[in-house]
Amino acid sequence: MSAGVFHRAPGEVTWLSDDYRISCVLSDICGAKQSDDGPFEAYRLRAGDIAFRPPNRKLWSDLSGGRFIQILQSREVYNNLVSELVRGGTVDIEPQDVFSDPLISQIGVTIANEISGGFVDAILADALNTALAVQVTRRFADQSALMLEPSNGLSRERLKRVRDYIEAHLDNRLTLTDLARVACLSPYHFSRSFKQSIGIGPQRYVIQRRLERAKAMIRRTNQPLAEIAQQVGFADQSHLTSIFRRETGVTPGRYRAALA
Repeated sequence: MSAGVFHRAPGEVTWLSDDYRISCVLSDICGAKQSDDGPFEAYRLRAGDIAFRPPNRKLWSDLSGGRFIQILQSREVYNNLVSELVRGGTVDIEPQDVFSDPLISQIGVTIANEISGGFVDAILADALNTALAVQVTRRFADQSALMLEPSNGLSRERLKRVRDYIEAHLDNRLTLTDLARVACLSPYHFSRSFKQSIGIGPQRYVIQRRLERAKAMIRRTNQPLAEIAQQVGFADQSHLTSIFRRETGVTPGRYRAALA
């Protein structure tokens, strides 16, 4: 997945890609469009609207300038989900050039905010990527073909396996795919089952475990905070400080000073 906030200059643009594209519009845009080789049409997007285009579907447009969040998702994300969400394992999703969906908008804004914050948690990015594809599939697939979601959490043995793996790899760049593989589940089903088992999602759990290990190292050692940050899996000392302050209300330095 790739994402960002873009400012489109006025003029003509032709879009054709191997990726799924979701655009969350931030300012009014108007003009004309042609979808694939169909007729030319007047086109108007208002702030809050969403435009969706699946792979290999061409869009020509001649529009006024405007701002939007653009998210590109690979075919693989959708291919891995369809067999779990749709009976028969196939779905034909058509372009949707103007619609509203609060959940898709919320996910899009969250993705953009995470990227602009400078520190992109791999587990959170994977989870948001999956959640976005799930919502798109649910919205545009034949509703009668959608399968019921599983309601069971992880077994005790699977949960222990995942927790042990997290503890052993806190200093690494953990991903949702890694954890799901340990549990022998897809990322989509793993996220739901993990949360049902312990009450919080995998990304939140990993953050909590990293913070607890950082606190223990601050209490028990005199290691520089930059070294502690790397050893517990944060990008750098600034990342540790940002999360530490958000979760505890104090910086790691003040936390250490209070123990002296």
